[in-house]
Amino acid sequence: MSKLSASEEKMLMLQHHMRENNMDLESFVKDMNKWEDDIKEKEQKLKSEKAVNGKDKMCNDVDKQEKSDSSDYETDEEWEIERKKQQAAMDKDAGNDYFKRGDYTNAIESYTKGMALDPTNPILPANRAMALLKEQKYAAAEVDCMTALTLDPLYVKAYLRLGSAQFFMKKLQKAKETFDKVLQLEPQNKQAKLEIEKIEKEMKKEQMVTHDSLAPDKPLRRLEIEEVGVEETDIRQAARSRVEESHSKQRKETESKDNQMFAKFTNPGMINPPAPTPQTDQEPKPVINKTESETKLDLSSVQKEAQASVSPRSEVKSLSPRSFSVPASSFQFQADYKVLKTDMSVFYDYLKKIDPALYPKLFGECLDAEILMNMLKVFQNCYKPAGEDYFPHMQKLTEVKRFGMTVMFFSRKEKQVLQELFDNLKDKGAIQGNDLKSLATKYGVSC
Repeated sequence: MSKLSASEEKMLMLQHHMRENNMDLESFVKDMNKWEDDIKEKEQKLKSEKAVNGKDKMCNDVDKQEKSDSSDYETDEEWEIERKKQQAAMDKDAGNDYFKRGDYTNAIESYTKGMALDPTNPILPANRAMALLKEQKYAAAEVDCMTALTLDPLYVKAYLRLGSAQFFMKKLQKAKETFDKVLQLEPQNKQAKLEIEKIEKEMKKEQMVTHDSLAPDKPLRRLEIEEVGVEETDIRQAARSRVEESHSKQRKETESKDNQMFAKFTNPGMINPPAPTPQTDQEPKPVINKTESETKLDLSSVQKEAQASVSPRSEVKSLSPRSFSVPASSFQFQADYKVLKTDMSVFYDYLKKIDPALYPKLFGECLDAEILMNMLKVFQNCYKPAGEDYFPHMQKLTEVKRFGMTVMFFSRKEKQVLQELFDNLKDKGAIQGNDLKSLATKYGVSC
């Protein structure tokens, strides 16, 4: 038998490796097909199973979130972040299905996976808090609700679940304050009203129990007391009463001011106070007594006018930008924005009052994509035509937490707005080239 040459040996080895690779490939394809079949089977099983009947009085149904349309991704990093968001949405849906079937342990696990993939979604911690309430893990539910409210300070359902957790932990005063905030945001919320009534009854019961526990078990015995220095004691008592009355009055005034400020931030009807009229210095008109029915009608009409002024564009235009003070907190900015977002000119005057250095404080943990885009459009349509410098505003916006993640998901049309803003800054030549290029990189555009 002749000996094989070196080239023949290489050829045989190559053929051997090719056969092995083909076998590995076939095995891999089989595993992939099997995995795909298993996933389809599990999804079909979840869809076919019926939801558990009945609703919990303390908690509403789990929140649902509409699926967003897929957009074009310019980098692998953008695609990966969007993929994680989509996976988090799938985990949320799976958690909702588990919750409906009463499987709260698996629901909590699904929501936890979703939170790890998308920490900017307030619905995930709020839904996990609801499942934790079912498991009677009230302290953990309270933490999740606070997390959701950090991401969205106006999330009503998170407030409702936070109040429920505080109620079960016997934090009655805090729970009442939480439900009061719900009524400030949604005055007609029936669940909040019912919970406040229940809390007030519980607080009265506790007061009665405390009063009964202080009552002596043994009968009292009358003792003769010799009064010494009565006049001096009476004087001290009277002085102490006056001091306490003064402190009580100051405390009531402070609480009244706090309530008025909170109402101003949440009730757009109170944002624009009535301007003084020339009749102020004239003689006061006689007061006409009204019947009780007329007074009720007036109150209801005022409430309707306040509710009707929340969203219509025609009524927003009547608001003067001077009536909006510089926001001191994220909560105040969010409340003002809800009223101003439909009128660009008023929003423009409002932004001019704000020092850009306050942006990191006003936007807190996360910059909402809608707010950011509306601000950029104000820069484009108002600042730019007026020749005003918007570079400091755009620079300070990059210091807000998770700014990069928000900009990353801008569509091509939205990035065209950014490109136009940076092209305008470049044409002016007022900003140094390196500073402008560095800022453009943070916004994901070229300059």
